[in-house]
Amino acid sequence: MAGRAQRVEWLKCSEDPAYFLDTYAWIFNATERSWVRFLLWPAQMDVCDALLTGRHLVVLKARQLGLTWLCLGYALWLMLFRPAAVVLLFSKREDEAQELMTRLRGMYQRLSFWMQCRRVVKETLTEFRLSNGSVALSFPTTGGRSYTGTFVLADEADFMPDLGTFLNAVKTTVAAVGQLALISTSD
Repeated sequence: MAGRAQRVEWLKCSEDPAYFLDTYAWIFNATERSWVRFLLWPAQMDVCDALLTGRHLVVLKARQLGLTWLCLGYALWLMLFRPAAVVLLFSKREDEAQELMTRLRGMYQRLSFWMQCRRVVKETLTEFRLSNGSVALSFPTTGGRSYTGTFVLADEADFMPDLGTFLNAVKTTVAAVGQLALISTSD
């Protein structure tokens, strides 16, 4: 894709996370054991619109609907198009939180080079920092409360040992301008 076309696409993506995800994102399909294009379902587009326009999103869901991938893709969109975004990824256990980070990094790595930042500043299981100032950090539910998040994802929230305590602690991280997404299957 040539320079002018890349700029046009960059602008389209910057205005619409659903377009960005549906056009450029890849997700790992465990059944096929490979990375596949992330083609959004209409309901996923609705959730993406809700993320774009709201501050709090709570979804009780069935398994395998792609909502964790959608929220991670939205987080990546923020990191690329709304720098310096601070994305906080929470799950019940540390290894689950690190898996969220691995997925986010995998999505980033599969973007066209012209869509990526100039460089990745730091890349570990718990931190993914881009040269534009954006960062993603992963935590078990017992950590991360000292950060101010642009976007906080609590994955499988219904399985967190003490969701009320977690919410009280994390709500200050998004109080001013951040967003909070709680997604979970039912416990």
